[in-house]
Amino acid sequence: MVNSAAAVKSGGTATYTITLPITNWNVLNAGGATYSVIDISNLLEPSAYLVQPDGSVVMNDQLLKSATEVKSDPQTIKYEINPNAKWSDGTPIDASDFIYNWQVQDPRQCPACAMALAAGYDRIKTVTGSNGGKTVTVVFDTPFSEWQSLFSTLLPAHVAATYGPVGTPAGRAKSFNEGFVKNPPKWSGGPFRVDQFTSDGSVVTVRNDNWYGPRSNLDSIVFRLITDPAEQPTALRNGEVDVIFPTPGVDLLKQVQAIDGVAYQMSPAPQVRDLYLNMNADALKDKALRQAIFTAIDLPGLVKKTIGQFDPTAKPLKDHLFLPGTPGYADDVTALGYGAGDAAAAKDILKSAGYSGIGTKLVAPGGKAVPELRMPVSNANSLAKDEAQLIKAALAPLGITVAVKPSPNPLGNLQDGTWEILDGTLGESPFVASMNQAYYSSCPTGVKFCNFNVSNYGNSEVDKRLSGALSTPDPAKAMQLLKEANGLIAADYVVLPLYQQRYFLAYKTSLANIRNAYSFPTYNSEQWGFRKE
Repeated sequence: MVNSAAAVKSGGTATYTITLPITNWNVLNAGGATYSVIDISNLLEPSAYLVQPDGSVVMNDQLLKSATEVKSDPQTIKYEINPNAKWSDGTPIDASDFIYNWQVQDPRQCPACAMALAAGYDRIKTVTGSNGGKTVTVVFDTPFSEWQSLFSTLLPAHVAATYGPVGTPAGRAKSFNEGFVKNPPKWSGGPFRVDQFTSDGSVVTVRNDNWYGPRSNLDSIVFRLITDPAEQPTALRNGEVDVIFPTPGVDLLKQVQAIDGVAYQMSPAPQVRDLYLNMNADALKDKALRQAIFTAIDLPGLVKKTIGQFDPTAKPLKDHLFLPGTPGYADDVTALGYGAGDAAAAKDILKSAGYSGIGTKLVAPGGKAVPELRMPVSNANSLAKDEAQLIKAALAPLGITVAVKPSPNPLGNLQDGTWEILDGTLGESPFVASMNQAYYSSCPTGVKFCNFNVSNYGNSEVDKRLSGALSTPDPAKAMQLLKEANGLIAADYVVLPLYQQRYFLAYKTSLANIRNAYSFPTYNSEQWGFRKE
């Protein structure tokens, strides 16, 4: 882990804002992986490997003594758990926790578990314990090149057993989909534990005295719910909070810059902003319509008028799988007309495909009017609202009506299928194949919400390449397969990459060791502290 950069004193309480109300506490559940829950879970749930601020991946040497691939055929990984590692109630962290977390994230072991990301767990044959449960042996039935991505944010098996009989698929589903979802955690395997979940939606955490890592500097961290990001700088200025982590915007940045005694960091985030088309919507099943939509949108103009207002270095994203500056990033979309802002070319695409009513009220080749496209937009995201209006204006000349729908929770629209077009943010990670398998692998037929495959997209050739990239031990072959998948995805015109999102972190200068990071600012909460005077 990254060492503290500044000397701090022991004690004190820091208050950090969260924006989204917590209705689902299970960060591994498809509905629970929100910013608010991720921030808090970093304090509670241990991971086998940790992603550092620079994107590198290191073994968590507080949880594990070692993690080694001991055999290649069949692929076998052996984990040695720190003998002192335990949950806040004194129960040892052991093989039972690894077994439970495998089972609830493997669709074969728990078909009804609504897991967020399952890449790799479905390739495991067995997970067994020895040495009093402190040695864990994982054997794969299909090779998995990105095995370091597994067993992140562990949930406690002994707590799961109080929610349902974890020896059966139904019991696992009950514990995972209900127990960990509905119940604020009274347990912790990290530097803090939850002490209160208050009536106003805030969360009070206090130092976990049973943590096996170095003692946390702060006595407590309070996560205060302020749902309107525009109000967060005011709370920071008034001393109501010490740290804010909102979606950046021009007005917000100006407000923060005017506050004395406050520092801020803004940096490219390991997140992408995309425009998604719902492949379950009948009108959007026609590739020509999707192509016309992507061709009509002026992406350079959208970037300039949104994120570019506060970060002029922002540029349109040109790749579906890789982040700018990483190996593999390439322009796979410009030649296909993505984001060209060319209404004339878009109209020609529609005309050639047999559409009528172009420029007035678009009618599909079969004579059915293209319905309005519903676009849910978060009430709390001013950038999303601006993007929606720009997209609406770009499609109007084609005869396409976009109905922008303000929503308190666009995730709810995704889950019930009440949308056709959506701009949203998804996280990326150093584990490119694992992450993007979740985003682009085929969905089961007829589902309204396919976890992180927002568009409900499917292409068997993409599936083969993403799976192949995860199976090969050859990095060069894996990269080639990912590039081929990238090209296939682009040619299907389902997801329009917009730009790389920015993280914006502002905090009182009296606090030290707070950083923007891949895993959110709370990744090193035990190092936070107030500077020595």
